[in-house]
Amino acid sequence: MKIKLVIVMALWGSLGVFSRSIELSSVAMSFYRAMFALPILLFAMKRQKVTLASLWVKQMIPMAVSGVLIGGAWVLFFVGFRLTSVANVTLLYNLCPMYVMLLSPWVLKAKNRWIQWVTILVSFVGMIMIVFQSLSLPDSEGLGLFVATLSGFMYAVIVLINRKYSVDFPGVSVAFVQLVFAGLVLLPLVLFQRESLGSINSVISLILLGVVHTGIAYIWYFDSYKVFNAATIAQVTYLDPLFSIIFAYFIAFEPLSLVQMFGGILILGSSFVGLRLKQV
Repeated sequence: MKIKLVIVMALWGSLGVFSRSIELSSVAMSFYRAMFALPILLFAMKRQKVTLASLWVKQMIPMAVSGVLIGGAWVLFFVGFRLTSVANVTLLYNLCPMYVMLLSPWVLKAKNRWIQWVTILVSFVGMIMIVFQSLSLPDSEGLGLFVATLSGFMYAVIVLINRKYSVDFPGVSVAFVQLVFAGLVLLPLVLFQRESLGSINSVISLILLGVVHTGIAYIWYFDSYKVFNAATIAQVTYLDPLFSIIFAYFIAFEPLSLVQMFGGILILGSSFVGLRLKQV
């Protein structure tokens, strides 16, 4: 089972490089990603005999809000890959755990120790390093950094909503409902744009993005919670940004500067330490 979890991290880590092979706008890419993932999640729900009735009735509003946020976060995530490097997007997006830790005292009434506040500060120092080393680059680079940061923040809000409202429901059903709402909010924009799906290679990549990178990856990820505890899974998720940077370096031939490297170590290292401290 652990190899499946590692494969999921590799799939999610390849999103930056993989998404560049799709000849669609970020809005359309996010929409079709959700649409192709939904049948896979529905099949898993039927197989696991999971129903949606109680989730729709009890938590429809939080699920709708988080679904809209997922749609927005995906769009910004893919926009970021087209404006700046995969490493920049990945590292800034992975500030998400720090945002969760920062907001938890107010949203979840959790208590942070003083050392956890230090890890939050260190992670933001890493973010500042990445931002400042890009100031001399074109404006599009700065916009890419901004949307990547905003995407990570939006995903942190999604995590907080899930922890507060959907912790008692199967992950696959929560994901299904959220992707339904993500698709609904993106549908008007896709209809307005009227984009063609592009070449056959682009269509195949789009299907893989929805079916494999999202549908199957979600199922394997949620199944891992039946075998491993949350702490183990959280630690394995740090392979995601590592895979992302490796793919970007060896496949997209994107250089990694010393400033990026050191900023990334501060972000990922502080997030990992913060996670470990939370378990103590």
